[in-house]
Amino acid sequence: MAAPAVGDVFVPKLIMTKMLFRIAAPLLAFLSLTAMVGTSAAQDGAELENFVLHPEFVYGRNRGPSVGYRKPEVFDPLNDRLYRSGYKNYSPVGVPIELKKVDAMTRVKTMKTIIACADGWFWPFSRTARNNEPPGLEIELLNKIAAEHEWTVEMMWVNMRTRFGPGAPGGAYDMGINANKCDLVLGLAISGDDHHMKPNKLEFTKPFMSTGSVLVTQHTAKKARSLEDIKRMNITIGLPAFSPISEYATKHGIPNETFFQNFRVIDALVTREVDAAMIWSGAISQARLDRPEAEFEMAKGYVPKPEVRWNMAWVIKSREVEFKNFINEAFTTMLESGEIKRTVERYGMPFFPPVKQ
Repeated sequence: MAAPAVGDVFVPKLIMTKMLFRIAAPLLAFLSLTAMVGTSAAQDGAELENFVLHPEFVYGRNRGPSVGYRKPEVFDPLNDRLYRSGYKNYSPVGVPIELKKVDAMTRVKTMKTIIACADGWFWPFSRTARNNEPPGLEIELLNKIAAEHEWTVEMMWVNMRTRFGPGAPGGAYDMGINANKCDLVLGLAISGDDHHMKPNKLEFTKPFMSTGSVLVTQHTAKKARSLEDIKRMNITIGLPAFSPISEYATKHGIPNETFFQNFRVIDALVTREVDAAMIWSGAISQARLDRPEAEFEMAKGYVPKPEVRWNMAWVIKSREVEFKNFINEAFTTMLESGEIKRTVERYGMPFFPPVKQ
């Protein structure tokens, strides 16, 4: 019998004369006792039941070779950091009582730990990493900032995709930073719709990069370098429905077909329904993992239009002036050294510097 692969589940199989049982691991002790009783009975002249224990390996669903990201499976909720942390509204580390009401910078320096809230499924920015998988570019950046001071980073996973946004009642801010369970929140774009910031007494840090809708092409549209080229060549472009870029294309008379969200636009490219598309720049990284067969590439030298480009920043409490300045200074240094650019591009996502607002 071939050896099991890592992660396969071992299930014992009990074969009796004229009868087949499959039993779970907790009953193995009982089987041992039963076997002993059977042996004793045989010695007394009773009929012997022949027990033979064979291993059976139950393999998981074979997905074949895969590079893409999938949500990690949770086998043991009581020992799973995701379950015990953000999604159960527990802080990942205990904060001493005497540090609960001090400012964030004092707490971080004393504990030598930065506690951050982030979404567990926001690739390529953050995710619950297992088996030595990359944790996401924002978590890497925070780890580098902490490492400069020999600090550690602890993550509290929160749901950033609540219906009315992270700042709504019961949203990510309520469950994390407002409850003093983390020092900052990752994964935010400065979109202009920031009405939750003042009521929650929160502020953005200095932006560390920008994202936006970018042009990707393949096959017949390969020569296109801009939306003006797409319009001139009369190429139908795929767009996410009800998005700022679909409004822009309609306003400027660019032939287009809309699909539900970025992943459906990517599917349309793979199936050749369209040969050009405008997708969120982070979706390029997602596509390279989930759809490695895709042939499209971002148009060389393309820069997002100002109308569909947004700065990325972190969220900190307004009163945490020293901690905010600390993060801002770190971003300045990392932007000047090219560290942020290198990190972003390593995740297969185009880097665009912050734009002036």
